[in-house]
Amino acid sequence: MIEKFFNGFFGRQSICLLGFGREGKSTFGALRRYLPGNKIIIADVNDQTENNFQKEFDQKENVVFFCGKHYTSGLKEADLIIKSPGVSLKSLKEDGVTEEYNYLSQTEIFLRLFREQIVGVTGTKGKSTTVSLIYAILKNANRNVLLVGNIGVPPFDLLDKITDETSIVFEMSSHQLHTVKQSPGIAVLLNIFQDHLDHYDSFEEYQQAKLNIARWQKQGDKFIFNAGNNLLSQLILDIRTPATIYGLNSRDNKYNRVFCKDDGFYIEHGQKSYFLEDICKERRLQGDHNLINIGAAVTAAFVLGVSSDDIRTTVASFSGLPHRLEFVRELRGVRYYNDSISTIPEATIEALKTFQNVGTLLLGGFDRGIDYSILVDYLVENPVESIIFTGRAGKRIRKEFLSKASVKCKIDIILVDDFESAVKKAVEVSLPGKVCLLSPAAASYDMFKNFEERGEKFKQMIVAI
Repeated sequence: MIEKFFNGFFGRQSICLLGFGREGKSTFGALRRYLPGNKIIIADVNDQTENNFQKEFDQKENVVFFCGKHYTSGLKEADLIIKSPGVSLKSLKEDGVTEEYNYLSQTEIFLRLFREQIVGVTGTKGKSTTVSLIYAILKNANRNVLLVGNIGVPPFDLLDKITDETSIVFEMSSHQLHTVKQSPGIAVLLNIFQDHLDHYDSFEEYQQAKLNIARWQKQGDKFIFNAGNNLLSQLILDIRTPATIYGLNSRDNKYNRVFCKDDGFYIEHGQKSYFLEDICKERRLQGDHNLINIGAAVTAAFVLGVSSDDIRTTVASFSGLPHRLEFVRELRGVRYYNDSISTIPEATIEALKTFQNVGTLLLGGFDRGIDYSILVDYLVENPVESIIFTGRAGKRIRKEFLSKASVKCKIDIILVDDFESAVKKAVEVSLPGKVCLLSPAAASYDMFKNFEERGEKFKQMIVAI
């Protein structure tokens, strides 16, 4: 079935792979498997890509490279272009690409193949936790299920494992959704906050990319979204989806409502109401924000026909993912938590609300130009004993905080040069009975490869004390 689709969709056309990271290599492998005779053009900004290709792949027949400074020249040589999510349209413009191309993506092609079997999840924050919980629920219910996407597995890597009975849980980033003209049969939209503004021309463009998860849905599809988020409630009016809508924390009866009450979740479905008891009480995921993630996962499992017992059992045992409000250790009365995943101010605020007794907060990192006023205002009204700032983002947050904080606001304001110094200082100033929290509200790219590497460094230093 897949080979027939590839041959019908691509024919004998030449295909340009724009970007050759993990997903680009995955796409190349699938194309070579199903379309061995097609010409493939690899266009990548890394000038070592062709040399590295020799080490990973045996064949160079019908493969042409455009790498380094003039990589975009390869676009004109192809009939079709498959763009990797790491290549932004904004960066292409900056690199001199002014022509209008119809960019395909691995996500688009995968949706064309399997959209009705896919539970797609997106959101600025919470999507990895939500897809992992959905996957765990389906797995515990003995469903045939796969987990793919932004969580680390390119969907093409698992093409040979998919049958008609397979449910596919797909974590979808805005980059993967940006150019698609297909939407999954079950779509989940958790939230939208300012993020990745270095990748888009505007916040509005980022919002519209996220909305593609539901924009192309059909009659009979399901759309689950956070109706308690005012921005989302306004934005979904733009897409006029014909799907059945489930509104998490919705106060509007025009949607099927999902809400936590009496320690369980109520799910309204048409004229009927279903109650999944004790889920909110028995959950292990901390924080009010995780009630949205749990509600989304529970609703997705419910519409897939999973029993309430299987849903409840999994939610009660699911403790979350690394670097998300992750307990590291207690040392001399101080509890250390790693929340390196929090790369935007809204996520850090939710972390602070979760613990209540944060004494030391580590903030800052790579500055992407996002607005920190909401976090500064929260800290002014809800002070902690010590804030340790690092990186350019930290300097900017500190400057704004000092301009707003009252002289009576007794907070120890500490600026350090690097991450290791920040952690050492945090250990030095943290008081017994309090929480020391790494929740940076900024990306990590100034000092680390990603937020995972930053979180691992924090854990290693705390454990080594």
